[in-house]
Amino acid sequence: MSIGGFLRRSIYWTNDFLHGSPVGKHYREIHTILNDEKRGKQLQAESLKNLLEFAKKHSAFYSQYDSNDITSFPIVNKNILIANHDQVAVKAEDIPEQKTKEIYVQRTSGSTGTPFAVPADTRKRNRRIAELKYFGMLGGFKSHEKLGQCRVWTKWHNKSKKQQFMENILAINISKMDNDTVKNLVETVKNEHVVALLGYANWFDQIAQYLGEHPTPLPSLKVIFTGSEMLKEQTRSELKRLIGCNVLERYSNEEQGILGQQSAKGEYEYYLNHASYYFEILKLEEDKPAEPGELGRIVITDLYNYAFPLIRYDTGDTAIMAEGNKLSHGWPYISKLYGRRLDLIFDTNGNPVQPMALARILKNLKGIIQWQFIQTGEHEYKIRLNMEENISTKECEAELLDLLGERAEISVEKVEEIPILASGKRKPVVNEWKKQ
Repeated sequence: MSIGGFLRRSIYWTNDFLHGSPVGKHYREIHTILNDEKRGKQLQAESLKNLLEFAKKHSAFYSQYDSNDITSFPIVNKNILIANHDQVAVKAEDIPEQKTKEIYVQRTSGSTGTPFAVPADTRKRNRRIAELKYFGMLGGFKSHEKLGQCRVWTKWHNKSKKQQFMENILAINISKMDNDTVKNLVETVKNEHVVALLGYANWFDQIAQYLGEHPTPLPSLKVIFTGSEMLKEQTRSELKRLIGCNVLERYSNEEQGILGQQSAKGEYEYYLNHASYYFEILKLEEDKPAEPGELGRIVITDLYNYAFPLIRYDTGDTAIMAEGNKLSHGWPYISKLYGRRLDLIFDTNGNPVQPMALARILKNLKGIIQWQFIQTGEHEYKIRLNMEENISTKECEAELLDLLGERAEISVEKVEEIPILASGKRKPVVNEWKKQ
């Protein structure tokens, strides 16, 4: 524990207390629910009942449903919610504990090829902050210790110098995954005494490879949190061997928050955030509960977003649910999670490009419904766009040139639909060239 982390943490929680504990109350409730299944299920049931009653009263989309039985509500996905966005959304004045008329909008990167903008009210935002702190603690990381946040930082998504200082965060841009970037990251972790790293799973393949070739002691690093894609077991083993820290996968999405996380004490099962979400695992081909041990679709109800009720939201992921054990305090957990794997593409210099870098750029192209990015040659790329209207792609192409290199030849193909795979999912990033 560092003095700087302790002081920042103390200042944060003191300030939170003086303002009525808007985050602290959520943190304590999450702890109560996840550590006491009996009491937790009572509180979860109350939250679910309150959400459904609120949605029926204040969301035009849900006003036609009379029952408080969750199974009587429709299963929705991104396309349904996008098509009915205004009907689902709730007016700011109707939202409890909403502090401002301006509702925060959480934009997804479109990892499924479909960007998504989700309004989030003040209470939901505070809940997400509490989740981050609680699940960080479960992984062995106390809030406000030095955190290296490895992601694609853009002009649309960034943290000010003041934010970085107060939160003790190092914003590490990993748009490109070349050796220089990896080397700089490793040196930063060592010199800045970073306690935890958070980033995309496939990015850590590069770190494991680099450390294998250039052994570097990183004694301050206690835990690595990965997300967005499935982590290779070989990568996990190598990082634990080379660094000696825990490597834990998080199950989360941008539209909701932290859905679950592996435990350092378990065999890498995903222990779910039943405090903030109601989980269903449904059969692949019908809207009926999957049997224990059966592969099924993950359908989630967000218990805390009253600005945009996400009720029975089909995430597009599949998993196997298991009955509760001692580590999960009796709550069901995911024994196997099947995430989306993205093709890896390369820039004009032959360096691998982080797939989420594409998503971060394309999500800010207004009017886009779906996208697919394809590498067709060493310097040739194609973007397929399904757009609501005829809009300019020049700014988007300029950002992509900056990412891929000036020699990149990018063509834009406007389509009415992005092809669906046999699995029922769309593949947003495709490499038809395959670097030898």
